[in-house]
Amino acid sequence: MENKMTNLKKIVKSKNKSLTSLAVELEVSQEAISQYISGKIKPKTATIIKMAEILNTTTDYLLDLTDNPNPSTLNFSEKENNLLSNYQLLTDLEKAKVDGYIQAIIDLKKL
Repeated sequence: MENKMTNLKKIVKSKNKSLTSLAVELEVSQEAISQYISGKIKPKTATIIKMAEILNTTTDYLLDLTDNPNPSTLNFSEKENNLLSNYQLLTDLEKAKVDGYIQAIIDLKKL
């Protein structure tokens, strides 16, 4: 598994911050930030959490586990979370079939 933090560079730029200012806030060197991005070194868990707070994002986004930089404000039930987790395991073709099935059910409800 690759340890690069490619989303880190994206969000720093989108927040109009510099890697230097982030390094100062995290009390690490700018070189350390560059090495996090390249995957040469992995930041401590506490550093990742602080980085997420500074950048107003999730640790999952910083660790490239999601493409969504915005924390979700939605509260899902356990059943809904299970559905989402299972959906993520499907292939693109299987997802298209599920999407079609859901849309068909919604269309039938409109009748």
